Amino acid sequence: MTEQRPDGTSAGLEGSADDAVRVEQPHTPREWFFNKEVHDEAIHHGWRPFHVEGFRIVRGRGFPDLVMFRKNPETNQFEMLVAELKRHSGSPFGEGQTDWLEAFEQMGITTKVWRGDSDDDRQELADIIKNGTVGHTSVTKILPEPSSSPIPASFGVVMDNTIETIEGDEITTGDKASLRRMNPANPSSAIFWKILSQPGIPRNADIRKWGLIMHGIAVMAHTARLTHTAGLAHNPKIRIGHALYKGDGSRPPFYSEQRLSTLLAARGDALHQILARLFRMLASQRCAFNWRDMAWFILNEGHNEERADEARIEIARAYYRAEYSSYQANRVDE
Repeated sequence: MTEQRPDGTSAGLEGSADDAVRVEQPHTPREWFFNKEVHDEAIHHGWRPFHVEGFRIVRGRGFPDLVMFRKNPETNQFEMLVAELKRHSGSPFGEGQTDWLEAFEQMGITTKVWRGDSDDDRQELADIIKNGTVGHTSVTKILPEPSSSPIPASFGVVMDNTIETIEGDEITTGDKASLRRMNPANPSSAIFWKILSQPGIPRNADIRKWGLIMHGIAVMAHTARLTHTAGLAHNPKIRIGHALYKGDGSRPPFYSEQRLSTLLAARGDALHQILARLFRMLASQRCAFNWRDMAWFILNEGHNEERADEARIEIARAYYRAEYSSYQANRVDE
């Protein structure tokens, strides 16, 4: 098998007696490497895979990582395989992933979940890719997201409900004021507990993180005054970093590079304090951003640092893209 290393060079990975798929990465590889490894090997053995990369999926969240087919060289019959590729055994299922797998399985298509740190999964993966699906049964039971995870299995649905509840008319102005006034580190508002009891919130939800999320939405929704979404804190079209650079647009950068660096380097209580101040600063500018992204960052910080770091990188990218766009606009004006 041929692996593309991070430095762009290739390494031959074939040659084991078992033809097991291996990778010269740490025992628990980043999911991107595992995906690429499997796709490269599948193509080598005549499979035609379909794969989509990127996070901005409008419809079809949870679609499997690997959907591929080939004409078996021995039987001359078409065969199809659907698989979800997980970085390691502890990786949870995301929104909609189990539904897609179960749907394919019910249609009689061989369906698998393979984990990069499982020798058994890698052995089965290698055998199917080389010899085909004959003799291999589908996953008969898709395990739900581990109960130990504080991240909602249906994260998008839960966040949409939370945002709509706080921004809409479902709760009173007094309830909204209560969320704004409460201490995010020690939520004491009755409406906070009511929203936290909505379906989909894990039983072991981090109270302080959800306190910070609901407090921030309430604070920004109170003073935000946008052209098309008056009074809202959530705007799915505005990235967090963009809002930090632009502010209300009167004099960017609204949030300095030094402050941005401090925010991205902060962890735990320090990060929560910085974010609480930031939400009030953005509220004073009548700003909004994508609160799904912010909640994803807050919930994963301290729980899944790989996801949290991805969120940090995306914040920085959006910030400096906005800076570059502003620079280009000023050059044209000059």
